[in-house]
Amino acid sequence: MARPAATGALGIAAGQSHDTVMSYFQPIDKEEQLVLILALYILERLDNRKPTKRQVLRLIRARELLVIHDGDSEIRSTGEEKLDNDLAWAREDAKERGFLTMPEIGVWQLTNAGREWLLKKAEQWRGIYEKDPESMNGFLRGCQRINAVTFTHMVLIGRGIDVTKRPKELLGGDKPIERQRPN
Repeated sequence: MARPAATGALGIAAGQSHDTVMSYFQPIDKEEQLVLILALYILERLDNRKPTKRQVLRLIRARELLVIHDGDSEIRSTGEEKLDNDLAWAREDAKERGFLTMPEIGVWQLTNAGREWLLKKAEQWRGIYEKDPESMNGFLRGCQRINAVTFTHMVLIGRGIDVTKRPKELLGGDKPIERQRPN
């Protein structure tokens, strides 16, 4: 079976060069990897340090951490839905990068390197967002999988806010992310 093409986003709107836009991503980053590491981070915060693949995928869907495309429910030759298969490839890539480990069959565990990468990335996203809140819209337009929910999680993590609750609950309903005011 051929490996699915990796999706990635640089957050660059059509007609803009990489040099003219603050980038939330580095070229090596892949959207599915970020969502997967984010889900493992959230599960870890919920005291599930060794979640099963099913628990991770369930959290991603329940929190709506990524955009679902037509065709994502198609069954692959592995017997899995396309989305689950894509996330399994993202897991393999993240494992190769040292961001997660599989201490047992079917168990995915965040490593210190994965946690540190996510926290650093969240801090970067928070900093860019707080300098230019409109950058979120341009970034999300360039994404294939990442959505406003994932973006909100990342900014909140960058602010040091516990994201064991859904962002809407943390923000008090449907309010957009508010800029943090200096003290």
